Amino acid sequence: MAFKETSGLEVPTDMKLSRLSTPSQISSYIKKLIKATQYEYHESEALEVSEVLLNNPEDRDSIRGTFIISGEDPGIIKSLTPHITAVPVIGEHVVCVEYNGQHYYTSIINRKSSINENAISGVATNFQDDIKFGKKFKRKKTKPIQIEEGSIIFEGRFGQAIHFDNYVREIPSAQLFKPPKTEVEPVIKISTHVDESNGAFRQEKIDNDDSSIYLLSNGMSGLFDTQRVEGKKVLIKSNGIFISGDDVRLGSSVETKIESVVKGDSLKELLDDIFKLEIPKNNATVVKNTASIASLATIQPATPQTVDEIKALTEENNRLIELNLKLEAGIRFGTYLSKTVKTA
Repeated sequence: MAFKETSGLEVPTDMKLSRLSTPSQISSYIKKLIKATQYEYHESEALEVSEVLLNNPEDRDSIRGTFIISGEDPGIIKSLTPHITAVPVIGEHVVCVEYNGQHYYTSIINRKSSINENAISGVATNFQDDIKFGKKFKRKKTKPIQIEEGSIIFEGRFGQAIHFDNYVREIPSAQLFKPPKTEVEPVIKISTHVDESNGAFRQEKIDNDDSSIYLLSNGMSGLFDTQRVEGKKVLIKSNGIFISGDDVRLGSSVETKIESVVKGDSLKELLDDIFKLEIPKNNATVVKNTASIASLATIQPATPQTVDEIKALTEENNRLIELNLKLEAGIRFGTYLSKTVKTA
């Protein structure tokens, strides 16, 4: 585990110094002696993973493997941090330390600059051409996210990410010809996206990624659903958004400030009965108005009052006919119901 790496030089034993040695001879001897006895102390060592113990009760996320320098098998190696763990796959190299007789691994060594897998098998053991990463793990093309200055990012092996990002917002100056001021605004981006296209990096785009949640303090760069977003916002974008809970509140968490949401299908059953009663009444009124229009049209010469009555009856007929069409569409198709937002 912890080891010393010497310079490889031997301590000089054949160099004779006379009783009248010169200062340069003495200095040269001392330098050779110091250089030969120097060493580098390493309290950690790289290990090649050969087995991953996933869900053993006492050894969850532990591993076994071989030290790359010493060639030793240290036995079961636990994760140093119990709350945040990146589980290695077979063939990856990890940094190991030892505390109180127990070995721990701290992180996966970035051998290939890949977020999917960094396995290089055969460094500490015999090379196997057909080595498997594990029972289920398969190599996948995963593009890392394009980052900016100051970014902090947690990336999964398959396209998931939590990105503590920022964007620079320009504030126009009130003075003529004075350049605008800039403010750095924080943004948290949670996303998952499968991108196997060409290119080295994936650039996050909330409208294009598979599923995203953005937390904004004061807007963001770019557009969301073709529009600019300003101020404090939480943006969610996916093909489907499901919220399950016994008490879901939108707009406020205070009971007295919110109202009940209508159950659309139950409301439609009630409205269908009302619409079916209303349509015949409207048709009867249209027939009555049509007869009145025909009677008024026979009056000659037509007076301004007669013309106004005919106009009013005609407009009412048009309105009732249009209303009946809407009521019939409501009964047949439920045109007033949302097809994208539903509630239990």
